[in-house]
Amino acid sequence: MPIIPVLVRYVSATSLLLGRLVANLCVVIIYVMLGLLVTQVLMRYFLGAPPSWTEEMAIILFTWLVLLYATVGLRERFHVAIETIPVKWGLAYHMSERLVALLAFVFGSVTLTAGISYVQRTSGQKTAALQIPIEALYLSVPVCGALLILHSVALFIEPVRPQSPRPDIQ
Repeated sequence: MPIIPVLVRYVSATSLLLGRLVANLCVVIIYVMLGLLVTQVLMRYFLGAPPSWTEEMAIILFTWLVLLYATVGLRERFHVAIETIPVKWGLAYHMSERLVALLAFVFGSVTLTAGISYVQRTSGQKTAALQIPIEALYLSVPVCGALLILHSVALFIEPVRPQSPRPDIQ
């Protein structure tokens, strides 16, 4: 059995599975953030003293949410894009899709390496209200970079599938 098709299948399946898991995790993060913010508002309104830790935790979760869901956007191809090459141009369209995947790979690599470096430099610091390691916040950057690399490799090696036109855009 040739190794390349098997490798392509495993990379694609891993990317798809992690994309779905991350999307579901993002839904959970949204509900937790909502609960934290409602708690903060209720405590401010009824007790006159909102806890500071709820806001700090919401900020940490929001950072994770944005970075994680950006990787899902790449995987599911709902990221911001300007279509300059129509699908009917065939080879040019396929090459542009590969170029996008390559650029996403480069961005993911930079994000991963810079994120690891920043986590190492800030190691040992603690957050102001929760007093948890600051890595809980900054680790989101290299994780995002690693997911971007995985998804961009999957998009690069998978067959290019044209985007379905959105009915709300004329």
